[in-house]
Amino acid sequence: MRKIAYWIALSSAAIVAGSLATGCTAMTGEGGVDNEDSTTGGGSNPGSSSGGDTASGPSGSGGWTSGSGVPSTGTGQEPVAGCELGYSELPNGKGGVNVEAVCLDEIGFDKARSLEAFKTTVYPLLTKNCSGCHSTTSRAQAPIHSDVDPALAHEYALTRVNFKKPVDSKLVVRMGIDRHNCFGSSCKDANAQMLAAVEAWAAAVVPTLPETLRTVPAGEKVTEAQVKEWIAADKATVAAGDAEFVKYTSLHEIHNAGVTADELNVARVGIAKALNSTARWAPEIVNPVDINGKGIVYRFDTRNYWGYNKGVTKLHFGGSDDDVFFGRTSVNYLGEPVGSDVTTKEKHRYTAEVQEDPSFAKLVWGRVLAGNVEGATDKEVLPPYVDGFKTDYIEASQLVYTLTRPDVYNAIMAIPWYAQDLEGELGVIKDQGMKSYEYMVTKQAITIDSRMYWRARTTKGGYYWKTWDIFTGQLEGNVQTIEQAYDQGQIRFPFWAHPIPKFIAGTGGGVTAATLSFVATLAQPYGTEPPGCDGQPNYGGAQFLNCRYYTGTEGLQQSAEEVIWDLPNGLQGYSLWGGFNQRRVDAFVNIVRDPRITREDADAVITSRVGFASTDRRLNTGSACIGCHADGMNRGDNDLRDWLDEGGARLPKGERGVDGWIDDEQVVAQVKELYPPSTVMRSRMEDDRRVFLAAMSKIKREMIVGVDKNVYVEPAIWTIEWAQKFYKYPPTRSN
Repeated sequence: MRKIAYWIALSSAAIVAGSLATGCTAMTGEGGVDNEDSTTGGGSNPGSSSGGDTASGPSGSGGWTSGSGVPSTGTGQEPVAGCELGYSELPNGKGGVNVEAVCLDEIGFDKARSLEAFKTTVYPLLTKNCSGCHSTTSRAQAPIHSDVDPALAHEYALTRVNFKKPVDSKLVVRMGIDRHNCFGSSCKDANAQMLAAVEAWAAAVVPTLPETLRTVPAGEKVTEAQVKEWIAADKATVAAGDAEFVKYTSLHEIHNAGVTADELNVARVGIAKALNSTARWAPEIVNPVDINGKGIVYRFDTRNYWGYNKGVTKLHFGGSDDDVFFGRTSVNYLGEPVGSDVTTKEKHRYTAEVQEDPSFAKLVWGRVLAGNVEGATDKEVLPPYVDGFKTDYIEASQLVYTLTRPDVYNAIMAIPWYAQDLEGELGVIKDQGMKSYEYMVTKQAITIDSRMYWRARTTKGGYYWKTWDIFTGQLEGNVQTIEQAYDQGQIRFPFWAHPIPKFIAGTGGGVTAATLSFVATLAQPYGTEPPGCDGQPNYGGAQFLNCRYYTGTEGLQQSAEEVIWDLPNGLQGYSLWGGFNQRRVDAFVNIVRDPRITREDADAVITSRVGFASTDRRLNTGSACIGCHADGMNRGDNDLRDWLDEGGARLPKGERGVDGWIDDEQVVAQVKELYPPSTVMRSRMEDDRRVFLAAMSKIKREMIVGVDKNVYVEPAIWTIEWAQKFYKYPPTRSN
């Protein structure tokens, strides 16, 4: 097998993006910070705000105009006019730029007309309710759609509107699904107000938009017989040696259901995004090929995605560690027995370099065909949910659905059982001890409580983000919301009072303090209760306790971790980890909630209620992560550092807050050394977004039919939800 030089990891997407700042090359994503621009993730607590920088002046000082005259980003790149990059670069109000996925300059619509309509419809709502964060006169937190300058606000708002289907606009979804800083009497009320405003804006703009082409007329049904005939004709052109690797996927069911031309484009992008997002070591973006110009049936070669390997010869069990520990699952996808020792018994032996390996493509495809059989369950093995797998092809939504199931995703991405092993394979740089990482604390993130996370570099020029999120609930009195907990000083989140992370050993898998992989959060001691614990009943059995407060002790913790790293092709890999650094398929709802799968829950249940207040429908790895990180990096502020620099007035006070160290000059200096200000971390995030968006641009430009090369909803989630409805696959706890 021919070895592939691993510098290819600096993919064509990275090259398109240009030269980034030293130490920030080929970074594309983010480790689960505040979802301020997500279409699928959680929302901050309504009516409140987190910290950030105060802008020094109005946007675009010096006379900003669209597409020209924008100051340098500070990363060696000048903003580009038009849509040559495949994404937008917009002024950030501080002499740099933010990057956004949507770019409309090349589609030829009447932007002046749009601006005038925006000023009288959506803009008044935004400036009244959102300018406290999203304006250059406040914190200049992107998207700056509420700026004092309506022209700049309009540019950002254009990246969050779906004129042809206003209900799917990010501006609307942020209220109706994410429950983000809702105004009015409720999020439902805010959603209705924003939808009405967007519809009024769209009414003025839609007549100026180009029509999206259809390759097959809307009323013309495509039969399965036609699909098979087209595939047979294409197969006749495939070389014999390639035939076993060539597969087909068809959009005819989606087309026949009467979706719009724009929604067909979303599904096309969804196919390519799912394939490339699960291509663990593939060096570049490769899109499936339209076999006959009709935009319905696409051919792909599994070697383009999984024909690269680092020594993996057997796929791990991809399902839930809880299921095997508690005996709910006893076999893997091959029918082989798995037991509670699976997390220590299975271990990938990664090679130092990537190699071309067609056998790995066969191994992965065999796992894909098995479907959802290792999925997390409460009582029995799940059905495979593979109704769309046909003899000659895979129905398109079925393909996207299966590739992104948590158990399938964990297995085919060759994610090891313990995070320190992933860090070793990725080459996470740890040579400066705890100073190897750049730390952040965001008070209001997607999680119920606050979030601590760090960004690390890798030896291949990449990035690695890891978060630390804790159990909520089990508080004294009648404390039911996170706001009440902070008001009463019952702060469980440990990093306000203990900002210097303590690296510890876990309970299995060889993680030690020396690995710099696992930190103390809230302990789950067995037997002996450590001082300061204030132990509460554990959910897994009477022998364990949940410490209400930080003790710094080693072993099992009440934590979950989200990891995001850069794939060689410019997209992102995702993984969730648990209380002893072990790989998981989901996160408990007392830590984080995915509002897209619990849409019927009340606002407070999504954003504020502590403990297991929500329906037990968990945020999962694979689909939830891909959907939440629609544009790669989700932005967040380093509240701990910013508020410290402001004088500390906004930092949580008391015994569980910062009182124990805020007057200690030595600790303050150490905190400032470990936690860069948001001005630094925002630049990191934009650099990470840039490469991801360049990779997505290659997908969109090749997969979208028509001149508008944008998608206005997250394409993988749209296609997954279509599959769930079409095949009537029931929602389950972690699926």
